[in-house]
Amino acid sequence: MESLLRQYLPPLAVTYCLQLWQEHPFQFHVSRPRRTKFGDYQYCSAKGHRISINGNMNPYAFLITYLHEVAHQRVCLQWGTRVAPHGRSWKKTFRELLKPVMTDSVFPSDILEPLLGYSRDPKAATASHAPLYQSLRRYDPHPEGTLRLSEVPENQIFVLGNRTFIKHQRRRTRFLCTDQQNGRQYTVPAEAMVQLLNVRPE
Repeated sequence: MESLLRQYLPPLAVTYCLQLWQEHPFQFHVSRPRRTKFGDYQYCSAKGHRISINGNMNPYAFLITYLHEVAHQRVCLQWGTRVAPHGRSWKKTFRELLKPVMTDSVFPSDILEPLLGYSRDPKAATASHAPLYQSLRRYDPHPEGTLRLSEVPENQIFVLGNRTFIKHQRRRTRFLCTDQQNGRQYTVPAEAMVQLLNVRPE
């Protein structure tokens, strides 16, 4: 477990995260990227506790997600499975787990400041807190030729996954975009990494 954690976590957070696992062991799996979630916690009476985290995240996002999922395990151990997944019990537990690593020796200052704000009332998804999510994205490895949707000019065509869209107006932390294939409109996160096409819609 220790060698696995060292591959994905900030160096000074490894011992702490290993200790959490040693106190209450769980099956741990680094998953290939999933579009709908960063991590996952599951409990089955027969198989025990299982946590999986996407392996394509930077160390700081990986650490926050790890503690997010461990908080779910701690809540399950103390209160069972009948409490709200991201209710008061989880928020309190997650805050407590975050405190030991919320230092400038673990996180860069541009992440630590929004993380402190986020920790006061943590949400189910880190992406829901725009300042923290944007700070974390700066440390992601980006494939050559990609840029954030927020950097794409309005009415320009871009590629996301295997689909092409036209970018329209901003809506808070997202942009309204039209799928060129089916003509439907979707809202896409401003921080989504896309490829710009050097053509204008007709």
